[in-house]
Amino acid sequence: MDRINLNRLEYFVTIAEAGTITAAAERLRISKAVVSKQLQLLEAELGATLIIRNSRHLKLTETGEQFFQSARAAIQQAEAACQIVQQGHDTPSGTLRITAPLDLGKDYVGPAIAAFRQAYPAVTIDLTISDQKLDPVDARFDIAYRAGWLEDSGNIARKLAEFQQYIVAAPALLAAHSTPTTPNSLHELPFIEHRALATPCDWTLVKSAESTTKVSLKASISADVTPVIKNIAVSGAGFAILPDFYVLDELREGSLIRLLPDWDLPRGGVYSVFPPAPYRSAATKAFAEMFRQMFQARLAEFRQQ
Repeated sequence: MDRINLNRLEYFVTIAEAGTITAAAERLRISKAVVSKQLQLLEAELGATLIIRNSRHLKLTETGEQFFQSARAAIQQAEAACQIVQQGHDTPSGTLRITAPLDLGKDYVGPAIAAFRQAYPAVTIDLTISDQKLDPVDARFDIAYRAGWLEDSGNIARKLAEFQQYIVAAPALLAAHSTPTTPNSLHELPFIEHRALATPCDWTLVKSAESTTKVSLKASISADVTPVIKNIAVSGAGFAILPDFYVLDELREGSLIRLLPDWDLPRGGVYSVFPPAPYRSAATKAFAEMFRQMFQARLAEFRQQ
């Protein structure tokens, strides 16, 4: 038997419930001829008579009665499935899968998830923290957060903020060495390399349009995880170059000090990345907006100080 046209199930169920083809046509808001033709085609597809009809009334056959119960259940299940999808567009629910790097995940995405769950308890959140750039399509994530510089892809990216890169060191390190006053004097301090970067030891510093200096640093310590690099810097074992959003608390508390504040390093961006799908669930849209507001508010508060 060929696959049944599911639209014809709805026509048949409506006929059975309405009692006549004319009443079914009025309920479906289509012509009587179309309803009658669709019933004939359904019976032909099934190879069975479902309804005995004459000019005045119709009656379900025994086969038609049995088929009606199953067909009505199928229509109801289809409607319920559509309602679930529609609710997902209107009210946050279901499972939300998110990935973020360690620096963003620990201090920003985690707190946002806690706030989001309080606001939308019907949403289950699956968070993956990884500095690997997991593709949201291949890994089936609803949102992937990125910090740095995006590679070309078919995904949809939204820039949330621009960040500066700060040269930072602990007071203990500066007490043991002289504080650098020029980019070249950075060579006098031990350097903690972030080897996950494309060129972790080669930097271009800009003081003005006319003053640009390139430095090639020699790493005393090499690591590939931002939180570890920050902890080593706080301990006084070396200076590091880190995103400003990740050292806000340490700069405020004084456990890290910004070096060469008159010199700028290349700026990066913080992005939310989505699969290239035409529609996003209500949970995806609501969390993306909540995170954007929380992240930008915290950056604004720090930069106004």
